[in-house]
Amino acid sequence: MRKILFVLLSVCFFSSACAQGFAYRDKTDLGNGLYKVKSGDCYGIIDKNDNVIVSIEFQNILFHEGKALLTKNDFIYGIVDTLGMIKMFDAAYKVHPKYRYIYDGYIIVGEDKWGYIDENGNPLRLKTKGFFSLGKKFPTQFDDVAPFVEDFAAVYTHKDGWKHIDKEGTEHYRLRDKKNEASFRSSVCKGECIIVTNDGIKQCQESDDGAFAVVKRVLSPAASFIETIQIGNSSKLIYKEGVLYLDSLMRVTKYENGTDSIIFIQQQPPQKGIVRKMIVPIDTTSISHDLMVELTDRNLRANEKGQAYTKIKVKNKGNFKYKNVFISIKSSNASREWKGDIGANSDLSLSFNIPARFSSLAIKRNIVVNIAYDKERIEKDFTVTIKRYTPIRSR
Repeated sequence: MRKILFVLLSVCFFSSACAQGFAYRDKTDLGNGLYKVKSGDCYGIIDKNDNVIVSIEFQNILFHEGKALLTKNDFIYGIVDTLGMIKMFDAAYKVHPKYRYIYDGYIIVGEDKWGYIDENGNPLRLKTKGFFSLGKKFPTQFDDVAPFVEDFAAVYTHKDGWKHIDKEGTEHYRLRDKKNEASFRSSVCKGECIIVTNDGIKQCQESDDGAFAVVKRVLSPAASFIETIQIGNSSKLIYKEGVLYLDSLMRVTKYENGTDSIIFIQQQPPQKGIVRKMIVPIDTTSISHDLMVELTDRNLRANEKGQAYTKIKVKNKGNFKYKNVFISIKSSNASREWKGDIGANSDLSLSFNIPARFSSLAIKRNIVVNIAYDKERIEKDFTVTIKRYTPIRSR
């Protein structure tokens, strides 16, 4: 009897030791019943029943706004969200060593030169001629890049300096003087950016026609570059005239010279007292993460009836169907409301008419789009330019 009991205890001990030996390390709660786990140097995702959702063979799976890249040896093989939905790519691209997330729907890829692909693996190709591309399956190549922020990205080539492009590959915030090359451009923040040229360091916004950069404020009439200093994910550009502080998205947070300091993005001060570590589930069923709101045209022309016409496009990038969504579109003298469902990975287009009877050559109108779902709310502001109706005169 004692021998039987000893054998049973030995088997239980051996089984327990084996289970502990093969246990996952660094188990992180992602919410929705999913966990990121580590085995050796590889990562994957399992559910609460230890079923493998994402094969445990990838580099560290880093989530940003509910989505993460699946990479091996820095090559991207697909995307996963915290609901466990996986999208694999047909082509393998190498991810940027500094920007390893999905930014505003786009991923930075390349090696010695860099470009962008969207979440479906489609390459972004610049419409302007003269830029380098390896082929139809590869995006336009740049010597340096920054992430997409607010629908724009700053890109650099040795030949043309820094420029801004949108998600269609069209150039924005152009300098009126084509000979004046930008030695630095920040990412866009609230419709504004910092542009550095031989004429100095300037805070700029885009012109009403969406073509050129107009100066909002001159930070310095000259710009004598000294060096760049990297501080973790942030950096600072040091000029003889002052210092530009950049965050991880290459937005300028502060400009500082010997006598003055201008804050562009307010940094949150560290909280004092006891900090409790909390696991906050990341929920991808959030309209702030999944719904993109765009205006199809910001430059409008009134018709003979005194109306200007545009479209509001709402794109659901997520894998969740949002039911009973309420959308309100308002301008100073027009409004529209819509209620309905927005399917997963689908687009919704809402036409919007603005009364536009005026005597000047052009006017500006502000369009505010509010979207409500359950307890969530998001708001987007757009400024459009409406040109006066000009009848076609016969000869």
